[in-house]
Amino acid sequence: MTEEVPASAGRLQQVPLHSLRLDRENPRIPEKNRSDRLEDLAVILEMGFDAHPVAQSIAELGFFQAEPLIVIPSDSESGAWIVVEGNRRLTALLGLANAEMRAEFPDPEKWEALAAKRVISVDMLIPVVVHKTRETTHSEIARVHIVGKLQWRPLMQARYIAARVAEGRTLQEVADLIGIPKSKAADLYRDQAVLLQAEELGLSTSQAEAAFSLLTVALSSTKIREHVGAPLGSRLDPNQPPIPAEKTSELAEVLQWVFGDEEHEPVISDSRQMSQLGSVVSSDVGLAALRNGETLEQAKQKVSAAGLDPLEALKRRLTTAKNALASASSDLSEFTNDPEVVNLVNDIESAVEGIRSTLDELATSTYSEGHQSARR
Repeated sequence: MTEEVPASAGRLQQVPLHSLRLDRENPRIPEKNRSDRLEDLAVILEMGFDAHPVAQSIAELGFFQAEPLIVIPSDSESGAWIVVEGNRRLTALLGLANAEMRAEFPDPEKWEALAAKRVISVDMLIPVVVHKTRETTHSEIARVHIVGKLQWRPLMQARYIAARVAEGRTLQEVADLIGIPKSKAADLYRDQAVLLQAEELGLSTSQAEAAFSLLTVALSSTKIREHVGAPLGSRLDPNQPPIPAEKTSELAEVLQWVFGDEEHEPVISDSRQMSQLGSVVSSDVGLAALRNGETLEQAKQKVSAAGLDPLEALKRRLTTAKNALASASSDLSEFTNDPEVVNLVNDIESAVEGIRSTLDELATSTYSEGHQSARR
């Protein structure tokens, strides 16, 4: 007997372009910019997320029927559909079809040139996959943008995870839903919570938003995390701020050292220096140097002069950790059901994931810079 491949929760159909609405809850759109006005959302997506190249493709090749948008019914507008997946494509279509909308884009002339290449009508039928609720779209969308080929940037992934937690899901449920390890989901959730708390404190966060992956590298450093009082992602209480009140000044200085602000340049120039920053921050001598406005190199020299070589200290700590884990593994079988043991193993897994993420990030950065140098 032949079995059919299970179908998704949505159904394929076609709807007119004029009935489609951009999704104000799209993870690409910052919370503060989530307007109810369609044109405002389109401008954000056009400016920050490369809607114009998508429009250029449509103008030259047409809209691919094999790439339907994913939609849900609008709660506030009869006959309208909210596009929960495909907002860049919808922005491109709206810009080509609607002269008033493209007039609000930063460079309307280049959009007028595209619109002249292909006539797109607001009555044009667009292929969509209709879902009854937003909840039934989560797995499909997440696997495209978090583990698939069209991955969102880390901040968008983190916002998506936070939105699912806000709906009442546990981090384990979110991780299972989108197909990533719980430790990664937990750390991304923590990192966006730190960014949100910094914004609520009135700290400068624009650079951190633009380079969110650098914040994830910083919070993967045990020493930097300890400096600001941030927990492991697996230990974060979603109902509590990630940074204790008594540590908010430390958060401000770490953001300044990593990203800079209007008055200060960052003390690091790329992510490969994050471990060096962590080593300096963990030293009283190095921390005092940074707080006095000295460079990272100057602070490192003072740490070294004080007899605290960061590399040797790192090697000793890693060796000690390796030996301790090897010894613990021989005793583990007797206590596999002990809750505290399980929690400790989970914490170790999160810590190792953080170390591995840092190494991968640094390796990627090194390769990218070396590749660019070779091309010069």
